[in-house]
Amino acid sequence: MAQREAMTPLLLECLQATADDPRKVVKVDGAMLHMYAMYLLAQFRERAAYPMLVQLFSTPGEVCFDVAGDLVTEDLDRILAAVCGEDVDPIKGMIENRAVNEYVRSACLRVLVTLVARRELERASVVAYFSSLFNGTLEREPDFLWTSLVTACCDLYPEELLPDIERAFDAGLVDTIFVGRACVARVMSEGKERALRYADRKGPIEDTVSEMSWWASFREDDRKAAHQAPTIAQGARGKAVKVGRNEPCPCGSGQKFKKCCGR
Repeated sequence: MAQREAMTPLLLECLQATADDPRKVVKVDGAMLHMYAMYLLAQFRERAAYPMLVQLFSTPGEVCFDVAGDLVTEDLDRILAAVCGEDVDPIKGMIENRAVNEYVRSACLRVLVTLVARRELERASVVAYFSSLFNGTLEREPDFLWTSLVTACCDLYPEELLPDIERAFDAGLVDTIFVGRACVARVMSEGKERALRYADRKGPIEDTVSEMSWWASFREDDRKAAHQAPTIAQGARGKAVKVGRNEPCPCGSGQKFKKCCGR
């Protein structure tokens, strides 16, 4: 962090190599440099990282989770918001690309809300874009992306989009376990200023050390626990089981793990 100018080219080189062949990184046990690169380049507001991140996270399927783990759902939106500047067309491209992982597409929705909250993007332009998603751009099939869209509208303050949101609820496109009509009504009652203030609740990435220090790999007690896989009892003894994201959830809900407890 203290040697930004010297380190930036090396971090970009690593990130580009990861984007070019993400599966190669997955094969390297304990690989972490690409993770440091994403946070540090976001902290540096390095615009050159933007196309590399778009390339990497446009990879279809679950590769993004194999490469970046919980970063996808925790901080990808903040990282992209830090490096994209005013060029949000690639962000929109990922949102509209069915081949892109649904959680990446959801993170991209949050990028637009974050930029509005930071006054780097006009709220009216994002409202208009969200309206286009409701009215034909998105595939009208029940999907986590629809739930994320309604949540993003709430963060943006959904006043102009209420009819679109109601139609989405009526069509059964939104998972009401995560956001329901009551949530939308509550946001409306609390007002626009509070909604936008909450939209960027984590704030920009300013210190990679504080961003990563809570990870299990940096905490002695958590490191030991991380080596123990989740245990599901079978008869008199337990058997360590690692549940795949697309496998049935062990809680018995009947949903895929990624859609249920894995979320």
